[in-house]
Amino acid sequence: MLLRRLFFINEVRTKYVCRFLPQTLALPLVEFGVVRIGSWPKTIILSDEQDYTMAVVLPKLRDAMCSGVETVCGTECKSGGFRLTITRCRRMAKLYLVSQYISLTVPDIDYLSRMFHVMQQQLRDYIVAMQDVLPYVSTALTSVTYVEPAPNTSININFPHLYEELITFT
Repeated sequence: MLLRRLFFINEVRTKYVCRFLPQTLALPLVEFGVVRIGSWPKTIILSDEQDYTMAVVLPKLRDAMCSGVETVCGTECKSGGFRLTITRCRRMAKLYLVSQYISLTVPDIDYLSRMFHVMQQQLRDYIVAMQDVLPYVSTALTSVTYVEPAPNTSININFPHLYEELITFT
């Protein structure tokens, strides 16, 4: 199933990455978030292009952080309001989208860089399945009961689960 996959980035489960948000009209978006007790969660939502850029830069960023080098060519990534940088003093990286940011430690980046190939494959599969998802979403949002998908739709999408996700947002 290629819907809302939640991966925790750290052991204490306060940082996560979530793929394929159905409330965003089934667009292939990626949400990074930090949950803190007693405060609102911070979230950054990236497009598939920004996510791909991040996947390419992560291994270089991890290597630069582990070697202690302050600035390494190719480890700072900027694209529109999206930015991924290394902090100088605390050996952390910051993932920015406009003015919001999430701090990532070396173990966070190491884990992300090792699992990103799996997540990238899921993103590619979802983009292929979007031709089935988009018509289904538009039909399901106007229905009060479960809508059966067309017989030849993608096997990678769990349509009953997608319907349940959609009705929670309407």
